[in-house]
Amino acid sequence: MGWYLVYFMHRHLDFRKQEFQALADLFGAGDTVAWRRPFGEIEHSPLWYVWLPSDDLARKIVERSILTKALIEVWGEGEDDEELNASIADATTFLPPDAQKQFLAENTTFKVVNEDFGFRERGTSVDPFGPVRRRMETLAPVVQFKGKAKMKDFDNLFYHVETCCSAHGHKETGLPMDIPARKYFGRVVGLGKGRAAIPMYDLTKRRYLGPTSMDVELGLIMANMIHARSGGKGLSH
Repeated sequence: MGWYLVYFMHRHLDFRKQEFQALADLFGAGDTVAWRRPFGEIEHSPLWYVWLPSDDLARKIVERSILTKALIEVWGEGEDDEELNASIADATTFLPPDAQKQFLAENTTFKVVNEDFGFRERGTSVDPFGPVRRRMETLAPVVQFKGKAKMKDFDNLFYHVETCCSAHGHKETGLPMDIPARKYFGRVVGLGKGRAAIPMYDLTKRRYLGPTSMDVELGLIMANMIHARSGGKGLSH
């Protein structure tokens, strides 16, 4: 329960929050949803804060969403590594350090993923995991993993998200460059799985295309917004 960081896809910007809200309505908790603008107050930012009553609801929403990449229980955010670490260690800002320990314990497994917007920090052929290791080393003073790293079937997934509007790393073309530079770290509560349906209905795989054939991605978004479900009869109330 509380504020989660929504990591949106940079697609169909006018429908991102609307689709999310529709799914919250579908699962009976739409009235509890509240939004908070991200650092920098940029409307088209891929990162927004949303208030939800439980991890379970958060997971249900994101797993069906087409336009949400992930929902993150934020442990800290900051302009640089020092500010990020101070935020993680501050018990009054996000998740208190005592509450973090259960996800870092010896009997757990974990995976840390770098997720960047506006640029991509790449490793080299000699050291492909250098960027991930570097970020974990900067977090070491405040995030001490006592469990084992595991690439598959892990207990806990963590995202180190960084936005950057400068020439840092490899700039990603086609993305807005006015998103303020910011670092975030936290535990992933749920990953968007709805996009897995897009290849299943790929228009290029159809034997016939009529004049009213709709874009698959947009069609799936619309299905979520009208609460389409097995055995359903229109919008639920």
